[in-house]
Amino acid sequence: MNDIDTELYPKAETRHSQKSSAFKNAKKALRDERISGLTGAFLAMFIWGHLLAESSIIFGKDIYDIVANFMEHTIPMAQPVIVLVTIAFFVHFIWASRKIPGKLRDRKRMLELGQKLEKSREGWQQDPKSDIKLRSHFETSLWITQVRTGMIVLATGSFHLVLVTWNLFSDMGYLGQPLGFTADLTVSRMSSGLWILYAILMASVVAHMAIGVYRLLVKWLADTWFVRNYAKAFFYLLFTFYIVLGTITIVTASGAWEGLFS
Repeated sequence: MNDIDTELYPKAETRHSQKSSAFKNAKKALRDERISGLTGAFLAMFIWGHLLAESSIIFGKDIYDIVANFMEHTIPMAQPVIVLVTIAFFVHFIWASRKIPGKLRDRKRMLELGQKLEKSREGWQQDPKSDIKLRSHFETSLWITQVRTGMIVLATGSFHLVLVTWNLFSDMGYLGQPLGFTADLTVSRMSSGLWILYAILMASVVAHMAIGVYRLLVKWLADTWFVRNYAKAFFYLLFTFYIVLGTITIVTASGAWEGLFS
């Protein structure tokens, strides 16, 4: 009977297999989205706090040292947090990278499509009476930018994490000479030329973070005109605030203000 069924209904069996495979792929994709989304949200909140803490250098070295000492010694949260951040950083990269086209040919097609959509958007004339709302190429452009900035953050961020980990754990006596974070150490590094690396990292991580927050809001909240527009406004606010704050912090730490006004 089973042989007859297989012979009589081969298409039905194939369709069942395809549905089963599609369900597994959808389930896997949802899992990947949740992991990358949760780690991304955690990293975004860390970046908010981290950039705010680093910006204390704007108000003077003494204020920076007070903030650093508070986080490293008064409430020793810096060490466990950097461990969690490092784990989340690489987990986020691994799971988020699964959504990037693996073949160079596919990536080129995606880029070409984005460019064509961007050009065609200029000629769109949307009928105000139509119920169909044409979306601009804003989301696709953001996704491409997020992929590119993600590659930069992976390279520069890995270097930063190694440097930070060494400072934090050597300060506890685990890695030899106690260092920790001080304003003098930060200013010394920034003025020696590392400000270029940190300027690239700051710009890339702020853009990547702001885009990620926007995409999370649209993806996990109701995808409506209301949510999308407020999420877009929040994106611009986040990006502008942290780019300005990060730029002032780097300029201050590198001693550029003193060079300009000396």
